Amino acid sequence: MGEFFSKVKEGLNPPQAEAVSYLGGPLLVLAGAGSGKTRVLTYRIAFLVKECGFSLQDILAMTFSNKAAREMHSRVKLLLQDESPYRYPWISTFHSVCVRLLRIHGSQIGLDPNFVIYDSKEQLDLIKDCFEDLGISDKAFHPKAVHDQIGHWKNEAQRPMTVKSVSSSFEEVCHQIYELYQKKLRYSQALDFDDLLFEAFHLLDSNPELALRLQTQWKHILIDEFQDTNQIQFKLMEKLINSDRNICVVGDDDQSIYAWRGAKIENILNFDKKFHGCKIVKLEQNYRSSANILNGAGAVIAKNQVRHEKTIWTAKGPGAKIKMANLEDDRKEAQYVVNCIRSLQLEGVPAREIAVLYRVNSVSRVFEEECLRQRVPYKIVGGFRFYERKEVKDIMAYLKIMMNPADIISFRRAINTPPRGIGRVSVEKLEVAAQKSERPIVQWIAEMTEVPISGKARAGVSDFRELMRWGQAALSEEESLADLIFQLLEKTKYIESLKEERSEESKEREENLKELLSAVQEFEERWHLENQEVLEGVEPQSVLRKKLFDFLERIALISDADQLDDVQDEQVTFMSLHAAKGLEFHACFMAAMEDGLFPSARSFDSMYGLEEERRLCYVGMTRAKERLFLTRAERRRTFGSINEQIASRFLADIPQELLESYVDPHLELFKQKNVYRHQFQKTQNRGGPASWEPENVSQEWPEEFDVMDVCHDSDGFRMGDRVKHASFGDGVVKKVEVLGSDECLTIDFLRRGRKRVLAQFVQRSS
Repeated sequence: MGEFFSKVKEGLNPPQAEAVSYLGGPLLVLAGAGSGKTRVLTYRIAFLVKECGFSLQDILAMTFSNKAAREMHSRVKLLLQDESPYRYPWISTFHSVCVRLLRIHGSQIGLDPNFVIYDSKEQLDLIKDCFEDLGISDKAFHPKAVHDQIGHWKNEAQRPMTVKSVSSSFEEVCHQIYELYQKKLRYSQALDFDDLLFEAFHLLDSNPELALRLQTQWKHILIDEFQDTNQIQFKLMEKLINSDRNICVVGDDDQSIYAWRGAKIENILNFDKKFHGCKIVKLEQNYRSSANILNGAGAVIAKNQVRHEKTIWTAKGPGAKIKMANLEDDRKEAQYVVNCIRSLQLEGVPAREIAVLYRVNSVSRVFEEECLRQRVPYKIVGGFRFYERKEVKDIMAYLKIMMNPADIISFRRAINTPPRGIGRVSVEKLEVAAQKSERPIVQWIAEMTEVPISGKARAGVSDFRELMRWGQAALSEEESLADLIFQLLEKTKYIESLKEERSEESKEREENLKELLSAVQEFEERWHLENQEVLEGVEPQSVLRKKLFDFLERIALISDADQLDDVQDEQVTFMSLHAAKGLEFHACFMAAMEDGLFPSARSFDSMYGLEEERRLCYVGMTRAKERLFLTRAERRRTFGSINEQIASRFLADIPQELLESYVDPHLELFKQKNVYRHQFQKTQNRGGPASWEPENVSQEWPEEFDVMDVCHDSDGFRMGDRVKHASFGDGVVKKVEVLGSDECLTIDFLRRGRKRVLAQFVQRSS
């Protein structure tokens, strides 16, 4: 090896160095949590350039988030001490690579190179259009479920005409809508997220010459987070690998947590079988977490059967024990967590280094309320993103139809925003007339000499027409994207209309539009740095169009993980366990560790489902560097009723010597109270005395407790009775209490965990 590798090898452990320098064909790097996989990927790219003589244009590196791609890019640039242009086009996300391929070569499969990318809201709007056109009720079939099924077919590389089997009335409806949905996308010159991968595969599959050209160009392919790839991504990879089979995939089957959106764990489990002679390198040394945290996480994941065997270890010390807290109810859990957060901050831990993680987003509400009560600033990751806010989407709709006059969804949003007196009937008339003219809707409106609408709407349509004419001219005359948006705000009188509302909400919306202008200015500065060489010789009138094109594309490809760039030092991060993958924090709280919530009740029916939930638990635990808190509540309010909860089965997997337990003192009183209540109930059932005086138990119950009437003689349900509930299924009675004139039963349901229900809603099982 040469001087470069001798130098960088000092910063690598032996397995990392082996993965960086291996040149014998297919390579599978099993990178455990916190084991330095990004270092391996970036060092390998630098190694191929510095030691092997490849150029960056010879290398394709793909990952899953813009944040990860930017990190890889900056690290490679630093390693290569590269002063060349800022942007390396082929170190990118899967979706960005596919977009670039489709922009350049998509015309070969009939795609307009100026296609727009519809976000999830725009996709659902189009699905609802299909429902209406086909006369299908959205009460019988949920649009989101239909959209997900269509996405599943696309990820399986099935077009409407090649769907292999339709096994239910739901799938029949989905199949009908799929065909119409694709036609509407094409009419709008739009693609959805699944199309980006699907059409890129179709492009390569139908053009062997192009596939061969790309195979010749990309002599080495590297894929990050390989455990998250779906079937269409695997097929794309196969199309791009050349005869030398220089493919390196990096991932961890123990962190495969996206089966629900199409990820195939089989891709990483069977990679060495698919590519014979594959070299496997295991990265097992963790550089992130303390030993107690790692050993606890390792004990949980070791229970999985479908996995590559590996043992993650660290040279760091044992660190603090994992804190396992059992609280009386969800509000006490929130109080405990926020109190601990405040204590950590007093110890000097920045709020940015603290995260609260949960399996289901609804759990966050009580934590948010407690943060507000104690004035602890926080940020929700996975909530409304900046570019999803109404006022921002309104202005973005104008920008989209300037670039793509066929974008029907953006047209519908823009034409009467702010209000121009143009109703739905008038919009439909315009759409029908444009279809007859066989021209894109906005182009047709901009070019029409007579407005084919009467009444109040006529002036509004005329105003919109003049705005579209200005927009088309501005794209050829202006150079500044920020100036274009500023003029758009003035001409539409959008901010003027917000000022007229005189509400706090309108003021916030106005501030968001100012923030949009700031974001655009920042984008422009960066864009000019990235495109210095590209701009040489480009006509000035084309610059703004290119900038707007790139800006819209960048916004369309933003992911949840990219929101973390906005988290300030003084904000605690709240996020789902799925959103936390790939991140790390000094301290993590994993909340609501209860069967039915985590693991999810839906996973109880399948070993594979339960194993994915266990992988999710492993991911959550290994986000913590120094402090890990696992919390649960004995009682939790869900759907308006209070249910008794069972501890998550994952907690029992963790060795006791790694744990430090905390039990809510209120909970101890609660348990004692119920022991004596139960004893009294038994005495009453045997005809005992009607009064009781428990010894050695404080009578000062916390105010939150509801003292139920226990003086109730009943021949009703008993502990151990087997019962059936219409929604929750079969279960066993664990406790009987009295609530007014009815019995309240605590039942362990076979598939739904522990619930509290009124006796009138269950019946004994035969």
